[in-house]
Amino acid sequence: MALTEHPRRASATPDLRRTAALAAGDLVAFNIVTAIGLLSHGELTGFDRIAEIVTIATPFAAGWFVVAPFLGAFQGEIATQPKRSLPRVALAWLIALPIGLLLWSIVRQKSVQPAFAIVTFITNLVVLLGWRGAFAWLVGRRQAR
Repeated sequence: MALTEHPRRASATPDLRRTAALAAGDLVAFNIVTAIGLLSHGELTGFDRIAEIVTIATPFAAGWFVVAPFLGAFQGEIATQPKRSLPRVALAWLIALPIGLLLWSIVRQKSVQPAFAIVTFITNLVVLLGWRGAFAWLVGRRQAR
């Protein structure tokens, strides 16, 4: 091994890239769900609403990023296996949702309506499971080669 090589860096780089890709994809997922929600209510009129999309999505992403790492949703051996990843994603979102709803109600200064909570849970769950399932399948398949 050359003096300039660091054994930890070689193994940490793919982990860091995978974690960054998962986190970025999760952020995109929360923002897509928010944009779809605004669009369905006729409130998405153009790019001028990007700040509002981010403002609405951020509390849910914050709840997610508080909970998901502790449940192993970002661990390589879990995140790359759909059968192991998807149940953890679902459980993490189930636990993260109340945190996100609380933060959302503080940021928006609104009370949470039950219908909003249910729709938020289901739509984000579907998008997170779809995105994370695709990621796990593709990366797991690539690692098997």
